[in-house]
Amino acid sequence: MKLHHVGIVVNDIESGIQRYKALFGFVPVTEIVDDPIQKVSVVLLSNPESDGAPIELIAPLSDDSPVTNILKGKVRLYHLCFLVENIEESLKNFRSNGAIIISGPVPAELFEGKRIAFVYSPDNYVVELLEK
Repeated sequence: MKLHHVGIVVNDIESGIQRYKALFGFVPVTEIVDDPIQKVSVVLLSNPESDGAPIELIAPLSDDSPVTNILKGKVRLYHLCFLVENIEESLKNFRSNGAIIISGPVPAELFEGKRIAFVYSPDNYVVELLEK
């Protein structure tokens, strides 16, 4: 399992891109993608001078998006995403170790249809699993 990206919820993708470029030198490495299954707009950003994990900016597409309520709070860090070989086996492992399955597996627009799933870790933060 390898850290793939960190997801951060923003009000607006375009202003988020500008802010992360100005503050940290992050630039888009994907197009902005609307994902109707997840009800979000997403983009991956990376710092060309670093080999660290990229940031995924996430904005709700509608009021019933899973991330809408996050915008009401002060903490916008949404999830850590890990790349996994087999998403079903990973979900079994997470469940047997006390995690709660939130959703998935479902195809993700940003990752060209690769399957993702979300779980609450036993320490109460969200983990996204992205299948290779």
